[in-house]
Amino acid sequence: MALIVAGRRCPVHALARERARPNVTVRHWYHLTAWRRLRRQVIDEQAHACAICARVVAELEVDHVTRHNGDRAAFFDRANLQALCKPCHSQKTQRGE
Repeated sequence: MALIVAGRRCPVHALARERARPNVTVRHWYHLTAWRRLRRQVIDEQAHACAICARVVAELEVDHVTRHNGDRAAFFDRANLQALCKPCHSQKTQRGE
């Protein structure tokens, strides 16, 4: 039986794609309670404003200022985190930063 899914991958293929990502070993850190609390802290401290363009938006992405490269301490280092709006985060990522 075929499953029709509008605008996204079916759960089976979404999971397969996630497991194929090069950083799959650290991706689970984003689901930990410690990360969720730290993420909320960063956003609240910045008053929901993007660190680059200063736009206040409802949805911000918490970005590592410098790549953590799988280092757990760097991943959870508050001084290495900033909240960015989606366009600024995408541009930073595209630049390889």
